[in-house]
Amino acid sequence: MPLTDIQCKNAQPKDKQYKLKDSIGLSLLVHPNGSKYWIWQFQDDGRNRSKSLGSYPDMGVKAARIKMARLKMEMMYAATVVAEVRPAPSFFEVAEEWLARTYEVWKSEKHFKNVRASLDELYGSTEKPVLRDRPIDQISAPEVLAVIRKIEQRGSLEVSKRTLSRCGMVMKYAIACGHRTDNPCRDLSPALQTRKVENLPALDATDMPQFIADISAYPCNDQVWHAIWLVMLSGVRISELLEARWGEFDLEQRLWDIPAERMKNGLPHRVPLCAMAIEHLQQLRLVHRSDLLFPHRSIPTKSMTSASVLMTIKRAGYGGRMTTHGFRSVFSTAANESRLWHEDVIERQLAHVPKNRIRGAYNRAAYWEDRVALMDWYEGLVKQWLEQSKLLKPI
Repeated sequence: MPLTDIQCKNAQPKDKQYKLKDSIGLSLLVHPNGSKYWIWQFQDDGRNRSKSLGSYPDMGVKAARIKMARLKMEMMYAATVVAEVRPAPSFFEVAEEWLARTYEVWKSEKHFKNVRASLDELYGSTEKPVLRDRPIDQISAPEVLAVIRKIEQRGSLEVSKRTLSRCGMVMKYAIACGHRTDNPCRDLSPALQTRKVENLPALDATDMPQFIADISAYPCNDQVWHAIWLVMLSGVRISELLEARWGEFDLEQRLWDIPAERMKNGLPHRVPLCAMAIEHLQQLRLVHRSDLLFPHRSIPTKSMTSASVLMTIKRAGYGGRMTTHGFRSVFSTAANESRLWHEDVIERQLAHVPKNRIRGAYNRAAYWEDRVALMDWYEGLVKQWLEQSKLLKPI
């Protein structure tokens, strides 16, 4: 409640100085000797400051309020003038600051590199800078669109969409920091080229016995052979398999814990292992002694690439018909069409991000018992394909 002149007049000295608060920031400071002074407390550039306005009763309550209001206006005007004179930071400075602040949130080196690549597209080269040195508050929508159009001309439509999205994030950060008032990327999406989404090739379940017969007849090294079977039996992405390390597996408990940094959704994932998968892992362990399941043939510290697996599939006669990702499609289709399993169980086995992301991050083994049963059921289906393949001749 605001002070009155009577309260100020009746304020008696104490052993220590004390304050009587009036409006926000304005107080009457009463000293032990009985003297009274008006003080204004405020923040300036993030720091707490105080300023003496005058003594009481020479300056009454009303006069102190008027003086404080006048000083506030003077400071606001001075700050506006400084802001007008001070040039806005460059796009590069704002983007790098945003990148440094968000890196810890992602905790994924792969995602960081992808974002860095998008920013490099926006920066341009040293010889031909694009947005790099442009003041952040002067960049217009047509300027950003010109950069995106050049990416589209290369045929990189997905890269152009991601680059525009990340440019928009930088602009939002600039707005939050007071460097500009609008986002020039906000309405550019309709101007982008679109491409009809085509699903990656995958076989029908009825084609799997012949596929197994053909892939079994094709000569390939042990690592590729075990990789094909393990990606078929686990439902994981090929990158999650090929970059795996032995320390992630507990064969006795029949489980595989994939760390968050190697998952597409950034969440840790636990995979149940069926008996056939464990057999292939045990056989693979005899092939080499590397910490990696699938070390690169030429660079042992790196993993084998998915191209090695895909090339074997193509050479076995399935180019354009089957991919490494196609095994996930085969698994998903078979599980859903069986009508034996709840959709959530199948989706969780495929590590698709749940709507409640926080809950998903906490419970990496969601629907665990159901998923163990699901993978055992799927193993039975794969065994049927294997038995049928023995009756077929390679194409």
